[in-house]
Amino acid sequence: MKRHLLGLGLAMLAATTLAASAQEKIHTIDRLVAHVSTVPAIAGKPIDLFVREKVPESIFKRADGKAPAGKVVLMVHGGYSPSTLAFDVPFKNYSWMDYLAKRGYDVFAMDMTGYGRSGHPMMDDPCNLDPKQQDLLVPKNLPAKCEPKYKFELVNSDSESDDINAVVDYIRKLRGVDKIALIGWSGGGIRTGSFIGRHPEKVEKYVIFASSNYDRKNPSAKPAELPKPGAPMTIQTRDVGIDKRWLGTSKFPQTIEPGMPDMIWAMNAQHDPLGATWGTGGLRAPTRTYWGWNAQGAAKVKIPTLIMVGEQDDLTRSNNELFDDLGTQHKAFIGISQSTHFMVWEKQSRVLHAASYEWLQTQTVKGQKTGRFRADENGVVKPVK
Repeated sequence: MKRHLLGLGLAMLAATTLAASAQEKIHTIDRLVAHVSTVPAIAGKPIDLFVREKVPESIFKRADGKAPAGKVVLMVHGGYSPSTLAFDVPFKNYSWMDYLAKRGYDVFAMDMTGYGRSGHPMMDDPCNLDPKQQDLLVPKNLPAKCEPKYKFELVNSDSESDDINAVVDYIRKLRGVDKIALIGWSGGGIRTGSFIGRHPEKVEKYVIFASSNYDRKNPSAKPAELPKPGAPMTIQTRDVGIDKRWLGTSKFPQTIEPGMPDMIWAMNAQHDPLGATWGTGGLRAPTRTYWGWNAQGAAKVKIPTLIMVGEQDDLTRSNNELFDDLGTQHKAFIGISQSTHFMVWEKQSRVLHAASYEWLQTQTVKGQKTGRFRADENGVVKPVK
């Protein structure tokens, strides 16, 4: 199933190396994992799922290709930013993937269907954009608004769990492990949480950064009508994604490096070159039909779980409820000061990196297996009394 990706501008085929601690090199390997899709629009047809791996030299050169047990991690992105934009920003020490790989982990990150360098079914025709957003494309890309040619939302809880399952099984076979760890940011929270509910035997440790879509009142059952009527695609422009959702929620501009927003937006265009030509430029994403990420779904998560969320993120309340509802008593929660939903691109990302590493290593925060904690403006983590 392994097919190496050719002609990538943002990454190398294999053996791209970075200096690592203890003089160990980190190899970057980009792959396409073949998957028989369960997305309703293309059910039963093949689709490629993009996967990046950051692997330490000691694992990369093993004759048997295996990774040590407990040292394999898959990272799953959220609603707009694909995996490498979310977890592997090539600036200073902001790459979460590099941080963990330099400390001995074999780190993978995947693009879900409709994102980055994975397949984009039904998403190249601008008429398939949500009609509420089509004004953004008139007259540059469309002479006038038009009816979607595919009149349904594109992906759903089942199909996204199946995407993750295909990649998890690929990784388990590649590295000879029975279980892996999962890290999910934003929409990656509902994706990974839903996956664990379906395949608990494949995951041993779990880290959630600011899960979106969690609500105790969410439906447990899939809709009677699936796929759900609508349009298959949405788009996020800079004024919404950068200016409103990120910078507009930050009360501490000193936590954002000068030029970082411009760099992130430039990377958006590299990850979605077609979307960059629509209107003033945007990042496309599939529309999603979700169910099951509720109190009953959280109760299915019975493995050691760390939840982290920025104090300027309006998902703080729902993530606290998620923490309470988890089906494990081996759990910790960290509220992080002076940080937003987009902390992966802020200076407090140091807390995400260090806390996730400790959790993966020992399933503790500051040596404790459970409890609520707070990280101050200097990144110092202390228990909340």
